[in-house]
Amino acid sequence: MRYQFTKENMWTAGGFVRESFAADLPRFQAVAKKEFDNEFLTTFDAARAKIKGATGAALRTGAGSQVTARLYASMDKVKPLLDLLEIRLGLVDAKALTVKVKDFGLKGLRDRINARDAEGVSKRLGTLATAIADNQDVLEDKGYEAQELVDLKKLTEEIDDDNLLQNTGENTSIETTEVEDGDYEAFDALLAKVMRTGRLLFKKQKTKRQQYEARAVTKRVVAGEKPKNDPGA
Repeated sequence: MRYQFTKENMWTAGGFVRESFAADLPRFQAVAKKEFDNEFLTTFDAARAKIKGATGAALRTGAGSQVTARLYASMDKVKPLLDLLEIRLGLVDAKALTVKVKDFGLKGLRDRINARDAEGVSKRLGTLATAIADNQDVLEDKGYEAQELVDLKKLTEEIDDDNLLQNTGENTSIETTEVEDGDYEAFDALLAKVMRTGRLLFKKQKTKRQQYEARAVTKRVVAGEKPKNDPGA
């Protein structure tokens, strides 16, 4: 089952969502008073409390978070290399390339980086490295440096290594947890309801909407932020 957040991050991420929801409760009740009645927050807190004992669920600065932070940092370091490559591709004669410019896959790679999809990033980096190597002479004539390809390959290795560590850590956490999957599923269902409604309520308010978006909330967890006035802490 795919949750709103990983089991490792669900406790802390749920605290951030709870913080936003509690502040915005009047807005939720204005559109769905029966669904988000005064007891909903109590139900939310009770469901969240059941997953607190999960292995690693309350840990936010441990090894897992450090690996994830390093993995994301490596992905972000790829971006400036893509920007430089795109400039050179814009200067070369497209007919001199062995493949079409779009086949370098820069857009798809950027999308996978933004989605924090390590497997997708790694796969596309491999394709990109091959395309660059096959056209290196043409690209270097427009300013591309051999070191840029070396750096790209090094980042690919780092992403692969940390992705393996992350997956191993998550699998170990799942295997050793004493909390029933049913507890995660029950809390996840409440999270999904709140987050889906919040995104729609604040559709035109980007900053506010991001408080109910999994990617934005996860970044706060990885950064080591703490929910304020967390009743379940």
